[in-house]
Amino acid sequence: MRGTAQNGVDYTLTGTSGQVTIAAGQSSATVTLNAIADHVKERNESAIMALANGTGYKIPKPAKATLTILNAP
Repeated sequence: MRGTAQNGVDYTLTGTSGQVTIAAGQSSATVTLNAIADHVKERNESAIMALANGTGYKIPKPAKATLTILNAP
């Protein structure tokens, strides 16, 4: 994960940080990003999840997703 938002401060992720497990026989997995509400006046922040190729699999392009966490007034 990268971007201007910080894990544990601006959002939390389901699962284990830094990894996604795709079950045998499946072709996808779900990771959920939950924004953390705070009362800090700041600009909108981004969270970028990038996937990387590994042993035994390849990731199709695009291999990243960008989310914007909107900050309320």
